[in-house]
Amino acid sequence: MTQTTPTSYEPKLSPNEVSRTISALGVKKANTKAYQLFLLAVLAGLYISIGGHLAVVAFEQGMGRIIAGAVFGIGLTLVVIAGAELFTGNVTMFIGAVTGLYPFTRLLRNWGLVYVGNFVGSYLCALLIFKSGLLGEVGSLNSVGKMAVSISDAKMSIAFSHAFLRGVFCNILVILAIILAFFAKDIISKIVCCILPIMAFVTAGFEHCVANMYLVPLGFFAKGMPIADQTGLIGHLIPVTLGNIVGGIVIMVIHPNRIRQIALLWSRRKASSQ
Repeated sequence: MTQTTPTSYEPKLSPNEVSRTISALGVKKANTKAYQLFLLAVLAGLYISIGGHLAVVAFEQGMGRIIAGAVFGIGLTLVVIAGAELFTGNVTMFIGAVTGLYPFTRLLRNWGLVYVGNFVGSYLCALLIFKSGLLGEVGSLNSVGKMAVSISDAKMSIAFSHAFLRGVFCNILVILAIILAFFAKDIISKIVCCILPIMAFVTAGFEHCVANMYLVPLGFFAKGMPIADQTGLIGHLIPVTLGNIVGGIVIMVIHPNRIRQIALLWSRRKASSQ
Protein backbone atom coordinates (compact mmCIF):
# COMPACT_ATOMS: atom_id res chain seq x y z
CA MET A 1 0.00 0.00 0.00
CA THR A 2 1.41 3.35 -0.99
CA GLN A 3 1.27 6.23 1.41
CA THR A 4 0.44 9.68 0.20
CA THR A 5 2.22 12.61 1.72
CA PRO A 6 -0.30 15.18 2.91
CA THR A 7 0.14 18.52 1.24
CA SER A 8 0.22 21.66 3.35
CA TYR A 9 -2.59 24.14 2.94
CA GLU A 10 -1.66 27.19 0.92
CA PRO A 11 -3.89 30.10 2.05
CA LYS A 12 -3.49 32.11 -1.13
CA LEU A 13 -3.44 31.65 -4.88
CA SER A 14 -0.25 32.00 -6.88
CA PRO A 15 0.40 35.18 -8.93
CA ASN A 16 -0.26 33.22 -12.15
CA GLU A 17 -3.58 31.92 -10.80
CA VAL A 18 -4.61 35.45 -9.81
CA SER A 19 -3.59 36.77 -13.23
CA ARG A 20 -5.72 34.14 -14.96
CA THR A 21 -8.63 34.83 -12.62
CA ILE A 22 -8.54 38.58 -13.27
CA SER A 23 -8.27 38.01 -17.03
CA ALA A 24 -11.20 35.57 -17.03
CA LEU A 25 -13.27 37.96 -14.92
CA GLY A 26 -12.52 40.78 -17.34
CA VAL A 27 -13.77 38.68 -20.26
CA LYS A 28 -16.92 37.84 -18.30
CA LYS A 29 -17.56 41.50 -17.50
CA ALA A 30 -16.99 42.48 -21.13
CA ASN A 31 -19.63 39.99 -22.27
CA THR A 32 -22.25 40.57 -19.58
CA LYS A 33 -25.62 41.73 -20.86
CA ALA A 34 -26.25 45.46 -20.57
CA TYR A 35 -29.26 45.23 -18.24
CA GLN A 36 -27.38 42.85 -15.92
CA LEU A 37 -24.39 45.19 -15.77
CA PHE A 38 -26.64 48.12 -14.95
CA LEU A 39 -28.55 46.32 -12.19
CA LEU A 40 -25.34 45.00 -10.63
CA ALA A 41 -23.90 48.51 -10.80
CA VAL A 42 -26.94 49.94 -9.02
CA LEU A 43 -26.39 47.28 -6.37
CA ALA A 44 -22.75 48.30 -5.99
CA GLY A 45 -23.84 51.92 -5.55
CA LEU A 46 -26.09 50.74 -2.72
CA TYR A 47 -23.27 48.73 -1.12
CA ILE A 48 -20.80 51.60 -1.23
CA SER A 49 -23.45 53.99 0.07
CA ILE A 50 -24.08 51.75 3.08
CA GLY A 51 -20.36 51.83 3.83
CA GLY A 52 -20.34 55.59 3.28
CA HIS A 53 -23.20 56.14 5.71
CA LEU A 54 -21.48 54.04 8.35
CA ALA A 55 -18.42 56.26 7.89
CA VAL A 56 -20.56 59.40 8.40
CA VAL A 57 -21.94 57.94 11.63
CA ALA A 58 -18.43 56.99 12.77
CA PHE A 59 -17.21 60.54 12.20
CA GLU A 60 -20.22 61.93 14.07
CA GLN A 61 -19.47 59.64 17.01
CA GLY A 62 -15.92 60.99 17.17
CA MET A 63 -14.34 57.66 16.18
CA GLY A 64 -11.93 59.26 13.74
CA ARG A 65 -10.77 58.44 10.22
CA ILE A 66 -9.34 55.00 11.02
CA ILE A 67 -12.60 53.58 12.37
CA ALA A 68 -14.59 55.40 9.69
CA GLY A 69 -12.35 53.80 7.07
CA ALA A 70 -12.78 50.36 8.61
CA VAL A 71 -16.58 50.51 8.51
CA PHE A 72 -16.53 52.09 5.05
CA GLY A 73 -14.61 49.02 3.86
CA ILE A 74 -17.80 47.01 4.35
CA GLY A 75 -19.00 48.50 1.06
CA LEU A 76 -16.17 47.02 -1.02
CA THR A 77 -16.43 43.77 0.95
CA LEU A 78 -20.06 43.41 -0.18
CA VAL A 79 -19.11 44.23 -3.78
CA VAL A 80 -16.33 41.64 -3.90
CA ILE A 81 -17.94 38.81 -1.93
CA ALA A 82 -21.68 39.23 -2.50
CA GLY A 83 -21.08 40.34 -6.08
CA ALA A 84 -21.75 43.62 -7.89
CA GLU A 85 -20.23 45.90 -10.54
CA LEU A 86 -18.13 48.80 -9.23
CA PHE A 87 -16.68 51.36 -11.64
CA THR A 88 -13.41 51.87 -9.78
CA GLY A 89 -12.83 48.12 -9.56
CA ASN A 90 -13.62 47.63 -13.24
CA VAL A 91 -10.62 49.77 -14.15
CA THR A 92 -8.83 46.40 -14.01
CA MET A 93 -10.47 45.64 -17.37
CA PHE A 94 -8.06 48.05 -19.05
CA ILE A 95 -5.37 45.37 -19.10
CA GLY A 96 -7.63 42.88 -20.88
CA ALA A 97 -8.46 45.48 -23.53
CA VAL A 98 -4.79 46.37 -24.06
CA THR A 99 -3.80 42.73 -24.41
CA GLY A 100 -6.60 41.99 -26.87
CA LEU A 101 -8.86 39.80 -24.75
CA TYR A 102 -11.76 42.04 -25.79
CA PRO A 103 -12.08 45.27 -27.81
CA PHE A 104 -11.88 48.73 -26.24
CA THR A 105 -15.51 49.28 -27.21
CA ARG A 106 -16.48 46.57 -24.71
CA LEU A 107 -14.37 48.27 -22.06
CA LEU A 108 -16.03 51.65 -22.66
CA ARG A 109 -19.48 50.01 -22.73
CA ASN A 110 -18.82 48.42 -19.35
CA TRP A 111 -17.43 51.59 -17.81
CA GLY A 112 -20.30 53.71 -19.08
CA LEU A 113 -23.09 51.41 -17.92
CA VAL A 114 -21.45 50.69 -14.57
CA TYR A 115 -20.69 54.36 -13.87
CA VAL A 116 -24.28 55.38 -14.54
CA GLY A 117 -25.59 52.43 -12.52
CA ASN A 118 -23.31 53.29 -9.59
CA PHE A 119 -24.56 56.88 -9.72
CA VAL A 120 -28.21 55.84 -9.76
CA GLY A 121 -27.75 53.44 -6.84
CA SER A 122 -25.74 55.90 -4.75
CA TYR A 123 -27.90 58.95 -5.45
CA LEU A 124 -31.15 57.12 -4.74
CA CYS A 125 -29.67 55.74 -1.53
CA ALA A 126 -28.72 59.27 -0.42
CA LEU A 127 -32.26 60.48 -1.12
CA LEU A 128 -33.88 57.58 0.72
CA ILE A 129 -31.55 57.84 3.73
CA PHE A 130 -32.46 61.51 4.02
CA LYS A 131 -36.16 60.73 3.64
CA SER A 132 -35.84 58.12 6.42
CA GLY A 133 -35.32 60.86 9.00
CA LEU A 134 -31.92 59.56 10.10
CA LEU A 135 -30.42 63.01 9.50
CA GLY A 136 -33.28 64.95 11.08
CA GLU A 137 -35.19 67.44 8.95
CA VAL A 138 -34.12 70.44 6.88
CA GLY A 139 -33.65 73.31 9.33
CA SER A 140 -33.50 70.98 12.33
CA LEU A 141 -30.74 68.51 11.49
CA ASN A 142 -29.44 66.14 14.12
CA SER A 143 -25.70 65.61 14.67
CA VAL A 144 -25.47 63.00 11.88
CA GLY A 145 -27.17 65.38 9.46
CA LYS A 146 -24.80 68.20 10.38
CA MET A 147 -21.85 65.85 9.84
CA ALA A 148 -23.22 64.88 6.41
CA VAL A 149 -23.40 68.57 5.44
CA SER A 150 -19.88 69.18 6.74
CA ILE A 151 -18.47 66.26 4.74
CA SER A 152 -20.34 67.32 1.60
CA ASP A 153 -19.19 70.95 1.86
CA ALA A 154 -15.59 69.89 2.43
CA LYS A 155 -15.58 67.68 -0.66
CA MET A 156 -17.17 70.37 -2.84
CA SER A 157 -14.44 72.84 -1.82
CA ILE A 158 -11.56 70.64 -3.08
CA ALA A 159 -9.67 72.17 -6.01
CA PHE A 160 -9.71 70.29 -9.35
CA SER A 161 -6.02 69.29 -9.25
CA HIS A 162 -6.24 68.22 -5.61
CA ALA A 163 -9.35 66.11 -6.27
CA PHE A 164 -7.63 64.48 -9.24
CA LEU A 165 -4.51 63.51 -7.31
CA ARG A 166 -6.52 62.26 -4.34
CA GLY A 167 -8.51 60.17 -6.80
CA VAL A 168 -5.30 58.68 -8.21
CA PHE A 169 -4.07 57.52 -4.81
CA CYS A 170 -7.52 56.32 -3.80
CA ASN A 171 -7.94 53.88 -6.66
CA ILE A 172 -4.39 52.58 -6.32
CA LEU A 173 -5.51 51.32 -2.92
CA VAL A 174 -8.91 50.11 -4.15
CA ILE A 175 -7.32 48.07 -6.95
CA LEU A 176 -4.77 46.66 -4.52
CA ALA A 177 -7.64 45.67 -2.19
CA ILE A 178 -9.33 43.82 -5.05
CA ILE A 179 -6.10 42.10 -6.09
CA LEU A 180 -5.41 41.05 -2.49
CA ALA A 181 -8.96 39.67 -2.25
CA PHE A 182 -8.30 37.61 -5.40
CA PHE A 183 -5.21 36.11 -3.76
CA ALA A 184 -7.17 35.06 -0.67
CA LYS A 185 -8.98 31.71 -0.71
CA ASP A 186 -11.32 32.01 2.29
CA ILE A 187 -14.02 34.56 3.10
CA ILE A 188 -12.42 35.95 6.27
CA SER A 189 -9.15 36.62 4.45
CA LYS A 190 -11.02 38.34 1.62
CA ILE A 191 -12.80 40.59 4.13
CA VAL A 192 -9.52 41.62 5.74
CA CYS A 193 -7.95 42.22 2.33
CA CYS A 194 -10.84 44.49 1.36
CA ILE A 195 -11.03 46.48 4.58
CA LEU A 196 -7.38 47.33 5.26
CA PRO A 197 -6.59 49.24 2.02
CA ILE A 198 -9.95 51.01 2.20
CA MET A 199 -9.19 52.02 5.78
CA ALA A 200 -5.92 53.43 4.46
CA PHE A 201 -7.51 55.59 1.75
CA VAL A 202 -10.20 57.01 4.04
CA THR A 203 -7.64 57.72 6.76
CA ALA A 204 -5.35 59.46 4.26
CA GLY A 205 -8.19 61.60 2.89
CA PHE A 206 -8.22 60.29 -0.69
CA GLU A 207 -11.31 60.58 -2.92
CA HIS A 208 -13.49 57.82 -4.39
CA CYS A 209 -15.98 58.82 -7.10
CA VAL A 210 -18.68 56.27 -6.23
CA ALA A 211 -18.51 57.03 -2.51
CA ASN A 212 -18.87 60.72 -3.33
CA MET A 213 -21.94 59.97 -5.45
CA TYR A 214 -23.53 59.24 -2.07
CA LEU A 215 -21.72 61.52 0.40
CA VAL A 216 -22.05 64.78 -1.54
CA PRO A 217 -25.78 64.48 -2.43
CA LEU A 218 -26.51 63.39 1.14
CA GLY A 219 -25.27 66.77 2.34
CA PHE A 220 -27.20 68.51 -0.42
CA PHE A 221 -30.45 66.87 0.64
CA ALA A 222 -29.76 67.64 4.30
CA LYS A 223 -29.38 71.33 3.42
CA GLY A 224 -32.64 71.26 1.50
CA MET A 225 -31.01 71.88 -1.87
CA PRO A 226 -33.38 71.10 -4.77
CA ILE A 227 -32.24 68.37 -7.16
CA ALA A 228 -32.14 70.88 -10.02
CA ASP A 229 -29.51 72.90 -8.11
CA GLN A 230 -27.22 69.93 -7.46
CA THR A 231 -25.40 70.04 -10.81
CA GLY A 232 -22.24 71.19 -9.03
CA LEU A 233 -21.78 67.54 -8.11
CA ILE A 234 -20.70 66.87 -11.70
CA GLY A 235 -17.85 69.34 -11.44
CA HIS A 236 -16.60 67.52 -8.35
CA LEU A 237 -16.96 64.03 -9.80
CA ILE A 238 -15.04 64.76 -13.02
CA PRO A 239 -11.55 65.18 -11.48
CA VAL A 240 -12.11 62.42 -8.93
CA THR A 241 -13.27 59.99 -11.63
CA LEU A 242 -10.33 60.83 -13.90
CA GLY A 243 -7.97 60.36 -10.98
CA ASN A 244 -9.55 57.02 -10.11
CA ILE A 245 -9.08 55.83 -13.71
CA VAL A 246 -5.46 56.94 -13.86
CA GLY A 247 -4.62 55.48 -10.45
CA GLY A 248 -6.16 52.12 -11.31
CA ILE A 249 -4.40 51.90 -14.66
CA VAL A 250 -1.05 52.94 -13.19
CA ILE A 251 -1.02 50.27 -10.48
CA MET A 252 -2.14 47.60 -12.94
CA VAL A 253 0.38 48.50 -15.64
CA ILE A 254 3.51 49.05 -13.55
CA HIS A 255 3.28 45.68 -11.82
CA PRO A 256 6.20 43.56 -13.18
CA ASN A 257 3.99 40.53 -13.91
CA ARG A 258 1.61 42.71 -15.91
CA ILE A 259 4.46 44.29 -17.89
CA ARG A 260 5.74 40.85 -18.88
CA GLN A 261 2.21 39.68 -19.72
CA ILE A 262 1.54 42.68 -21.95
CA ALA A 263 4.89 42.35 -23.72
CA LEU A 264 4.31 38.63 -24.32
CA LEU A 265 0.80 39.06 -25.67
CA TRP A 266 1.80 41.95 -27.89
CA SER A 267 4.66 39.92 -29.33
CA ARG A 268 2.32 37.00 -29.99
CA ARG A 269 -0.22 39.23 -31.71
CA LYS A 270 2.49 40.80 -33.83
CA ALA A 271 3.85 37.38 -34.83
CA SER A 272 0.37 36.09 -35.73
CA SER A 273 -0.33 39.11 -37.92
CA GLN A 274 2.83 38.60 -40.00
